[in-house]
This record gives sequence, C-alpha cells and structure tokens, in this order.
Amino acid sequence: MILNSFGSLNTHKMKSKTYHLLGLITLFLSSCATMQIDVPNNELVQHKVKGSQGIRINQTVSFDDYQTQYIKRSWNKSHKRAFGFSNGEETVMIGGKKKKNEMTFVLTSATTGTSEVFMSNALRSRNLFFNSGDKVQMEAERYRKKDSLQNNCYAHIYLDDAEKPWLMQVNNAEVEMYKDGIVGKIMLDTDNYYTVKTVIKTKPKSISKIPVGFQFENKQGEIVGAISLIDNGTIFLKKSNEKEKLLMSSAALVLLLRDDFVD
Repeated sequence: MILNSFGSLNTHKMKSKTYHLLGLITLFLSSCATMQIDVPNNELVQHKVKGSQGIRINQTVSFDDYQTQYIKRSWNKSHKRAFGFSNGEETVMIGGKKKKNEMTFVLTSATTGTSEVFMSNALRSRNLFFNSGDKVQMEAERYRKKDSLQNNCYAHIYLDDAEKPWLMQVNNAEVEMYKDGIVGKIMLDTDNYYTVKTVIKTKPKSISKIPVGFQFENKQGEIVGAISLIDNGTIFLKKSNEKEKLLMSSAALVLLLRDDFVD
C-alpha cells in the first residue's frame, strides 16, 4: 500500500538523538558563566552582547560602543512534506523540509561608523523515518550541502554608505553537520576577503564536538574577529583598524541573530 501525505507530520515530532544531545549540551554551555570559546589570539578583546535574546519587537542589540538602530525580520517560511510505503507491519517514510528567513539591520558606532546589512538564510534537508507500530524512529537527516541556493546564509554588508558591499556566505549544511573548519567567506574582491571557520574548542575544555562559535581570518590566516554563540553571545575584536572592526562586528551579528534552524 502506498501512502502519500503532505504538510506537518504531527505523528513524527520525535527529534533525533543527535538533536536531543545538541539541546542538552547547548543548555549546559549556556548555564556555565565561565564557559567561553577558545580563540587562539590573545590580542582580541571580548565584548559581551546585550539584547540578542528575548522579545524581538523593537529589538536593540549592543556591545562595546556598537548599537543597532533597527532590526527587521521577515516571517519565517517553512515547508514540510513526506511520502512513504507500508508492508502492513512497518512503514518507511521520507520527509523533506525547507526553511527560509530574511533580516535587515543597521549597526552604528561612535568611532568606527555605520554599516547596513541585508541577510537571507535558507536550509533544506531530508529526513528518513521508520514506523514500527506506534514507535517512530528518525534514522537520518541529510543536508544538501551541494545545493548552494537552499543551504546557505547570504549577507550584503555596506560600510558607511559604500556603493559596493562585502558579500558574506556561510554554508548552513556544513555548520549543521558540525564541520570543524572553513564554512564560509566574506569578500569584497579577489584581493580583499576573510574566511569564516567554526569554533568547537571551549575554555574550560568541553567534550562536545558541536560548533559553539565562529572565527574570522584574513587572507594571511590571522584571526581578526570571532563570535561566541554561548549565552547571549560574545564578540571578539582587535583594537586596531576601525573599518575592519565594523565589518567583523556586522558579520558576527549576522551569525548571532540569524534564526536557529535546529528544531
């Protein structure tokens, strides 16, 4: 017998063991006031972020002397569907999931200037379900990392009304699969760019292999900024080069404020 169903799967709300573990570890990390990402650059100054969580109506985010003038989000667009077959005893179902959201914000600083950021965030995945009687198990969730249009976070970052923006791209699929290493790039042209890497190491040391932040490296491989996703967030910046600080701050907020796709 062939089964076809579209829409939300109310009978398949059980999360995978991996995501249960992720939730527990994230809760543990956020409850540890002394826990922080381990960024191998002692020249970076830490700035605690305020306003990144809680009510999003008229949300204002601030750190150091930076503050958002406004943050505008579109409604999240989510779509799920599934189809499968049954032999009378067991049911196998394959599900698909798409999510997308957009955001615009302006970040200002009395010393470094103003940036305007436009972001689009999308994720696409496939789920495989096995249903034996009343028991439902999610055996796998695969992200299509090769689908560049459906599994990426894109942002245009304009510094001080510049006509040409910095282009930021982060592969959501690689982040969701806990990749340790390069997951994106921030680029103005072929000579001016930064790489985005996941950060897994923490202080104190954690056994988790889940990314809890990101670091930004220039083309010489030097770490010039970072963002910790623990608790409300912490942004790491160098003291010198004000324009670079504004760019790194804007990129860090993109990664901190984008909607979390893990559900």
